[in-house]
Amino acid sequence: MLRNYFVIAMRTMLRNKSYSLINILGLSLGVACCLLLGLYIQDELSYDQHHNGVENIYRITTHFQTDNGLNELATASPPIAMAMKAEIPEVEYAGRLLNPPGVAQNLIKYKENLFYESGGFIGDSTIFNILSFQFIEGNPNTSLTLPNSVVISEQMAKKLFSNESAIDKMINISQGGPAAEFKITGVLTDEYKSFIHPNFIISMTSTGWAEYLRSDEANGEWAGQNFVPSYLKLSAQHHKDEVVKKMNEVLQKYGAEDLKAMGFKKTLSLEPVKDIYLKSSIGQSPRIIYLYIIGAIAAFILLIGCINFVNLSTAKATKRANEVGLRKVMGACRSGLIKQFLGEAFLIVTFSILVSVILTELALPIFNQLTDKNIELNSENAGYFAILLTAVTIITVVVTGSYPAIYLSSFQPAQVLKGKANLANTSSVLRQSLVVFQFTIAIVLVCGLIIISQQLNFIQEKNLGFDSHAKIVLPLRTETAKKQYELLKQELAKNTSVQGISAADYIPGSYIWSDMSFYKAGENMDKSTINRRNNIDQGYMELLNIKLIAGRTFSENRKNESKGNIIVNRTSAKKFGFEPEQIVGQSLFFDWQGKQYTFQVIGVMEDYHQNTLKEAINPTIFQIPEESTDYNNIIVSLHTGDFKSTIASIERSWKNLVGDTPFEYSFLDENIKKQYAEDQRVASIINIFAAIAMFISCLGLYGLSTFMAERRFKEIGVRKVMGASVTQIVRMM
Repeated sequence: MLRNYFVIAMRTMLRNKSYSLINILGLSLGVACCLLLGLYIQDELSYDQHHNGVENIYRITTHFQTDNGLNELATASPPIAMAMKAEIPEVEYAGRLLNPPGVAQNLIKYKENLFYESGGFIGDSTIFNILSFQFIEGNPNTSLTLPNSVVISEQMAKKLFSNESAIDKMINISQGGPAAEFKITGVLTDEYKSFIHPNFIISMTSTGWAEYLRSDEANGEWAGQNFVPSYLKLSAQHHKDEVVKKMNEVLQKYGAEDLKAMGFKKTLSLEPVKDIYLKSSIGQSPRIIYLYIIGAIAAFILLIGCINFVNLSTAKATKRANEVGLRKVMGACRSGLIKQFLGEAFLIVTFSILVSVILTELALPIFNQLTDKNIELNSENAGYFAILLTAVTIITVVVTGSYPAIYLSSFQPAQVLKGKANLANTSSVLRQSLVVFQFTIAIVLVCGLIIISQQLNFIQEKNLGFDSHAKIVLPLRTETAKKQYELLKQELAKNTSVQGISAADYIPGSYIWSDMSFYKAGENMDKSTINRRNNIDQGYMELLNIKLIAGRTFSENRKNESKGNIIVNRTSAKKFGFEPEQIVGQSLFFDWQGKQYTFQVIGVMEDYHQNTLKEAINPTIFQIPEESTDYNNIIVSLHTGDFKSTIASIERSWKNLVGDTPFEYSFLDENIKKQYAEDQRVASIINIFAAIAMFISCLGLYGLSTFMAERRFKEIGVRKVMGASVTQIVRMM
């Protein structure tokens, strides 16, 4: 019997080659898209699942409540993590893993090898008891216990030592301050997926930034200095809400006085580490939204392919009506016919699945390039891929085979054999409904494509409130470079291609870590407003064409301007309850450790987008630092023209003055665009797969159109005999 079903199925496929090809091609594309997007989703879901006891690992989050609203941070004050370990029994391990604020690149030196490296962290020795990193060399229990010890990544080890062992070798590291010698005590594998990916981790007992984190000043700071990512591993029997309650009791125990002086309410919470990559909404939109969109697209594309199969199968029913009638007359039962037609559907689906697996393997390199992933079909994801393939196969067979099998097996033999059954129109309503439905899905995807494209165009064309064109950024990553700023400024000003020069701690497109709470006259810290704070040089706003709407900008007299003069943005003025013209000349105050500090507003600038357009504009103040060595970046405005020769000239000036620091630069407008790289990737995925969905829909419509033309052969023949032209017939069809 099975052999008979198989032979009939093969004959049916070969007899209707074009329809079989359309079915197989549509299903193959649909399944291949589903598999590719399924692998992408699996890759995204695998982040931070490798940590031992991951369900018990949390990141401490900080929440500030003031009269001006709620502010959330994924960081905490320096002493908080270790205090929780000492005070709360449920906390098994506590540790901090800090990428120093404003230090995007670290200067690494080994013998004659000098280069910048990103991803430089400072970590407690307990961090490897919390977060699981696989060691190629070294012992995770002791690797960060000694002063000036460092654990490096496999990639960094190969860059420094090729295939030699890295253990016990000495390297020189500068994290924005004085350089120091560090002993390598471990090498980490690069093969893990996490929201955090360090290239090196130096011990908390080291010099530099770690010294500050160990200082009495930092460890006595419970209200402010909330810049330290802190992690806890709780006991397996913990209750999260109870631990959070105890954490806030500890915070009040040690920090109530400071919090009262600062004038805001601060609470702590816990965020599961396994959810950070996909679900964290602190400072960003949750990435899981992208997965919902991509998962829906995968399901829709598979559904469109299945609809094609159903439509063509029911459309061809008239050609199989006599077969069904004869089989029933010969004693075939309906259940047997359903099995036969489901078997035929399974055969076509099997062919489609085989083709889709080949298409998936061929498309993976292109798909990886599109998504910036490194997905492979290997032993690690073989189980998931097999389950995914099985699930897709079963769903596809059920969806594509059920209705045609039930519909074909329902024919009454007497009516069919007498030619009285009106089969042509029996399923036309369903077919038309399914065609409308699949094109509705395709059009919705295309509309989404258009909306996302418009959003990206809006981002690219939106006036951000400053001019980023022809601006290059020269980072000042070492103390030597910072000390040479004034000389660099003078030297670069001699270049005729240079239009202007200024400097800042935080350039547009970077997060401003520094903040202060100010209050106006007649109030106190309870009514204060948190403002982002940026140190800039004279001419910064003119260089970037940030509009001044009231007052004045900074003069060249650093000594006078650094004595409390500040410029605020429009949002800040509004938060204080002033119009821009009214706040100029007003005094703002800040209290710290029993002392009041006074600042004078000399100007108001128009709001601009320091970060992405997704984020609200924060109240921001600018000030001039006392020393010209307190900047992290130089911004140089160039005349449009020969950028290559101009940058070469700037590089020569740099090497003459800062020979021990590698020269690097970036274009400000390109830095801004990089903020939207993830959105661009998701948009590209939607664009391509929406186009595939439309193609599959059109493929099905083509099959139906061909079938309609076949049914009307006689009509077309009569029309041509009666004088109809080809053009008229095509127009009619």
